[in-house]
Amino acid sequence: MSDTAGDESGREMAVEALCDQSRKILGVFTIAVVFLLIQVPYLFVVDQDSSLFVVATLNVIGSGAFAVASGSALWFCSQREE
Repeated sequence: MSDTAGDESGREMAVEALCDQSRKILGVFTIAVVFLLIQVPYLFVVDQDSSLFVVATLNVIGSGAFAVASGSALWFCSQREE
């Protein structure tokens, strides 16, 4: 029983620390979305057999992952405040 209470307080502390950094998370989200918007056109313009296509694909996947993760954290913190 005491481990469950310790886990809950640790989880709450982690969530509180995450939500305290919402300005930094917003910066990461903004940068990820900008890079995503810059790289997506390369997927349609570049020859699919080139190395630039591979780099653009990896950039889109990475930027998309950061955008989803940081956007989810922002959404979670905004829902928590309500």
